Amino acid sequence: MKKASTPTCAPRTAVAYARYSSAGQRDVSIEQQLSEIHAFAQREGYTIVHDYADHARSGYKNTSARAAFQAMMSAAEKGGFDTVISWKVDRFGRNREESALYKGRLRRFGVRVLYAMEPIPEGSAGVLLEGMLEATAEWYSRQLSENVSRGMLDNARRCLYNGTRVLGYVRGADGRYAIQPEEAALVRSIFALYCTGLSAASVCRKLAAQGVTTSRGKPFAPEAILRIISNPRYTGLYIWGSVEIPDGMPAIIDKETFEEAQRMKKKTARHIEQGAVDYLLTGKAFCGDCRAAMIGDSGTSKNGTRFYYYTCQAHKARKGCTKKSIGKDRLEAAVVDFVLDVVLSDDQIEKTADAVMALQAEELKTSPLAAMEAELRETQKKIDNINDAIAAGIWNSSTSAKLKELEDAAETLRVSVETLRYSQSQLIDRDRVIFFLHRFTKGDRADPLLRRHVIETFINSVYVFDDHLLIAVNNVDGIENRIPLEDIPDEFLACSDSDTNGVLAATHPNTSVTVYRLAM
Repeated sequence: MKKASTPTCAPRTAVAYARYSSAGQRDVSIEQQLSEIHAFAQREGYTIVHDYADHARSGYKNTSARAAFQAMMSAAEKGGFDTVISWKVDRFGRNREESALYKGRLRRFGVRVLYAMEPIPEGSAGVLLEGMLEATAEWYSRQLSENVSRGMLDNARRCLYNGTRVLGYVRGADGRYAIQPEEAALVRSIFALYCTGLSAASVCRKLAAQGVTTSRGKPFAPEAILRIISNPRYTGLYIWGSVEIPDGMPAIIDKETFEEAQRMKKKTARHIEQGAVDYLLTGKAFCGDCRAAMIGDSGTSKNGTRFYYYTCQAHKARKGCTKKSIGKDRLEAAVVDFVLDVVLSDDQIEKTADAVMALQAEELKTSPLAAMEAELRETQKKIDNINDAIAAGIWNSSTSAKLKELEDAAETLRVSVETLRYSQSQLIDRDRVIFFLHRFTKGDRADPLLRRHVIETFINSVYVFDDHLLIAVNNVDGIENRIPLEDIPDEFLACSDSDTNGVLAATHPNTSVTVYRLAM
């Protein structure tokens, strides 16, 4: 017997591992899998010491996403059992490379893998059989993905809702896009405002002043406005991948309005391209002394050199403010450098990625999938009732017509459910979020486009004092209304630079904004 300090492992001890995949059409429940695993263990003389189960995790995805599986691997390393029993080969993992990797690790821990429903013999024959089963499982997983893609393409050709959420539309009773009146009115308002010559940022301010927010209760961002006015779906053009069908969905705006919005967008782009000075902090920079906006301005020195700066609007209008102007490049560079060096430090990027994942999980709660699945179950129940009636000798022409109608509806729903499940399986993962954020930090800080993206994405507002800045940074769950200076906690205003070493940070109460103090 091993010493007490060393983990002990009784002879023929095992753990059960079960997995239910949301994408699987031939899956049995976790409960069924565990029942058959336990029955197998009893027949073969194994004692099950723990059950591990992962719900609704596609086996073709990275196994590291399976929490129970990873917990099992950690327990195996500690020596608490000598066998893992899974229901079938494809429940342990559908990807051969990944399965081989983890089984290799288990072997190093002295742990073997068995399958309750697929006994694998010892020796070379067993190795060959296991490889064939894994290959079959992997083929099935890929085939399912292809089938879903074909289903989505078939949906697209029939102009059916394909899991793509578009502001102004909902999934109608017939499975197609239908207009959501309140949202459609908002879309028309956005187009109307933009076509008057307002910038995307100005449209956002107009909407905020009216109390209009996104579906999550957040103010609109300029990028969202540009996406809306650039989306031809609003003219009735159904788009999915390479499929484009005119009048495939109800139009919210006419083609003339859409074309006018594109002309205004091109006009703005030409203005920027022709060398107009772009004051990136317009609408975000404010005077720390009087709260007025810091506006872009320029002047010419005695030797003819042109220089650009931000000046207090009240000071420029001679309304009593004595705030000094600050050079455009100096202020913008300070803000951008601060975001890239502090807000997007490696530690903060990791925290932001976690927050994005949490936000994405929250958004899944509003998915129509559950409602569609319930509708499918109810439709199938009606089909079963009619079939029972037919079996009992109750039949007429209307019964047959109703059965055909329900079967067609069920098939459409089945494809839609599978499509939406697939779409949700393609959501952005944590590594992609980290990669995206690192693209900011690795870019050329002198690049005007990078500066613009940094400021538009992360900056809520900047209050400019003579010796320091207060920088309010948007967190991941959306852009908030500008934080008034009077709402910023007193410690941000009272402390000296020496007290804070140049930087002080805290999350503003009741908002998703963090405020920093930066010495200048």
